[in-house]
Amino acid sequence: MILSVTERLGKIIQRIETSRKLSENKEEYRATLSSIGDAVLSTDASGTVTFVNEVACNLIGLSESSIIGRRVSEVLEVFNEDSGEPAIIPVEHVLKTGKKVGLAYHTALKSNNGKTYSIAASASPISREDGETKGVILVFRDVTEDRKNEERIVQSEARYRELIENMNGGLLILDSEDGEQFILKEFKAPREDFCRTGISSSGKELRDVFTGVEKSGFFEAVRKVWKEGAPEKVEAEKYVYGDQEGWWTNYVYKLPSGEVVSLCYDVSESFRIQEFKKKTNDGLLTLSKMAAGSGFSLDEFMKSAVRIVGSSLCVHRAGIYLLNRIGEMDLIISSDQVDGEAREDKSRAMDRDLASEYLHLIQAKRFFSISDVNQEEKNNFIASLQEVGVEAILDIPLRIRGVIVGSLFCDMNTPRQWTSDEKSFAASVGDVLTLALEEDELVKSEHRYKSFFKMNGATMLLIDSATGSIVDSNEAACKFYEYDLGTLKGLSIEDLAANNESLVEICNLAAGRSSSVVSRQKKSSEKVVDVEIFAAPFSTENMDLVSLIVVDITEVLAAKNKLSEALGRLHTALEGAVNLVSKVVKARDPCTAGHQKNVSRLATAIAERLGLDDNRSTTVRIAGLLHDVDKVSIPVEILSKPVRLTDLEWSLIKRHPIVGYEILRDVKLGGPIAEIVKNHHDRINGSGYPEGLTVSELSLESRIVAVADMVEAMVSHRP
Repeated sequence: MILSVTERLGKIIQRIETSRKLSENKEEYRATLSSIGDAVLSTDASGTVTFVNEVACNLIGLSESSIIGRRVSEVLEVFNEDSGEPAIIPVEHVLKTGKKVGLAYHTALKSNNGKTYSIAASASPISREDGETKGVILVFRDVTEDRKNEERIVQSEARYRELIENMNGGLLILDSEDGEQFILKEFKAPREDFCRTGISSSGKELRDVFTGVEKSGFFEAVRKVWKEGAPEKVEAEKYVYGDQEGWWTNYVYKLPSGEVVSLCYDVSESFRIQEFKKKTNDGLLTLSKMAAGSGFSLDEFMKSAVRIVGSSLCVHRAGIYLLNRIGEMDLIISSDQVDGEAREDKSRAMDRDLASEYLHLIQAKRFFSISDVNQEEKNNFIASLQEVGVEAILDIPLRIRGVIVGSLFCDMNTPRQWTSDEKSFAASVGDVLTLALEEDELVKSEHRYKSFFKMNGATMLLIDSATGSIVDSNEAACKFYEYDLGTLKGLSIEDLAANNESLVEICNLAAGRSSSVVSRQKKSSEKVVDVEIFAAPFSTENMDLVSLIVVDITEVLAAKNKLSEALGRLHTALEGAVNLVSKVVKARDPCTAGHQKNVSRLATAIAERLGLDDNRSTTVRIAGLLHDVDKVSIPVEILSKPVRLTDLEWSLIKRHPIVGYEILRDVKLGGPIAEIVKNHHDRINGSGYPEGLTVSELSLESRIVAVADMVEAMVSHRP
């Protein structure tokens, strides 16, 4: 532009000088040049300044009289802004060549007023009609603000690029002429690994970059935003970019320039985690339903557990090891990635020495994981893994009553970093497996109990508490009542009562309103006998039952000398029932059983020292034995956990006295045992649980058991 102005001014001067009325046009010439907004300076053929306008005087910092008659180089001091080196004023060049010339970019003028200006300048020849150059006209202007704006633009562009490169997520800037085809002007991928695809995306049509994008909600949002202008949010959906694919969310809006911008965020990992959690939750739900089913089979349950954990974690091999009786580890069930089916695969996995080393490694762990076997310190177990090509493992110890009986294992033929979610899921499957193994153990214990019931010499009946029907009886009961087993099981307690009074007593017994009665019973032969019946209620999966021990006291009533012997048998039976309950508790936590015995002994000693009568001392003794019966409801892992409990775990622990109360409240054992069990963690200052009772609200027996429980806990080693 400066060159064009200079050329036009040269022509004006040329026409003026060739005018016949030179003197009149000279004033017109000066007025024209003075009115131009740019700085103008002209010279004669020797390079001496012959004219300068006011704008030039202001930029140079000299008056007109100080400039006219001097050479241009004497009044203009110019230099290169980048290097600081002096710049050449092309007056001599124009005089010699007769061609117009512009000054180099980044030229600055050092003014005599102390300021420095960025200038744009050009020089054009003033020619006669014969073509001879008779002078030069130099036009320049102050472009300082323009240069600053350019710098701001460059800086803004740099900041924009830096922002784009460092932003969390990706960016698409799309341009379109028709709202159907969208060209990628700018593209920052939402994932770093996109840069490895080898695809150059800028300048391409959107559908050529993202396969199948035209069928997506994102493409519809882009078209809608281009047309209507209102921003759109696109929820997570799948995308395909070259050989990469994943899930992303997009926030689409329109710029004032008409371009459509999308801020995109890759949510593939979050989506994968959600899918993993859904799959694992479904798997755990399936296992839970199997465990609660009526036709439970431990073998089928273990196969399902192995299949679910193997497919959910996508491992090369999964299975279950169980310890045998001589301390070797046997492979029971396994599943591999090839067919995904769990199958019985019984074989010896580890000899006693290797099994012992393995048990030592997993002993104190909820899960045992190795990400790269080859990076581990060498031992026999690591060597055994390397021999079969296993490079990563995730094993979950399986425990019954705190004792490791085997493990659930997951093997990889390649190194693998196990995530916390994967470890947690495998451990949860291990927990369900542990419960199943414990349930199987309890079933076996129940079988042993039934054997005890059948072979016991005492007269024993099992009664349905809801109907009074006889569910089962042992041989001694059949012999006593003179019925065969089939006939006796078809009767109810009403059929055995000799009179209405006895019937009421028996009904109260079956309903749990009393724990023992003296009643008159009739046999098959209609012979009436005097009996004392003791009851202990318990529940099975299908019904609430009452175990009755029937003692013939006919001779006792006739001969008082036999009463003591009958009572002895009665107490023996009661002690057996209490010990049976203690054994059930011990099946859950061996430490608890010993603790209960110690608390019982200490509480009894305190009661006797305080002078309580025999009945109250007995109540204290039994309450001490049963005060932790409720812990059968608490997972073994929590009872034996060696570290600080979580809030949820602690809330389960704090509830256990209530559970104990609910178990024992309908059992008549000769005293307020259920109340004592419920209150044995309450404290006299109200700081205990579960009810926060104070000294005035606590019975003496409850306080005795509470003190004994605390003292025994402090002097005993517990997990």
